[in-house]
Amino acid sequence: MTTSLLFRSFFYFFALSLLVSCTAERRLHRRLVGNWNIERYEQRFSNGETELASNLGTITFRKNGGGDKELSILTRSLRQRDNSDFSWKNTAEDVTIISNNSELAKTWLVMKNKRSFQQWKSTTQGTVQTMELRRRD
Repeated sequence: MTTSLLFRSFFYFFALSLLVSCTAERRLHRRLVGNWNIERYEQRFSNGETELASNLGTITFRKNGGGDKELSILTRSLRQRDNSDFSWKNTAEDVTIISNNSELAKTWLVMKNKRSFQQWKSTTQGTVQTMELRRRD
């Protein structure tokens, strides 16, 4: 195989993988835009304890990377209101929520990515959070 052919093969492979990655990133972005119910929120603490809450509230993702949330997070048996704006960004595999004083402000790994259902996971200081969202609109 000549150097020129090897270089061209590498270039085509790189361009194709970049194109597929960008397409998956855009598809996730389009799927998220809209209103979602937070149906389930689970925390598994490093000591083995588990907290589970359902119907925590709503979260809205806007096309421009902004959003609103109206929810009540359960943390160590205490409910904390979280009604504020946020910004967000995504890759093909994760969603990052940026917000002050919010339990949701972190990077979430997308475990299931469906048009009407999302399941995300994140880890903070040994605690694993799982959040399930269902489309409202």
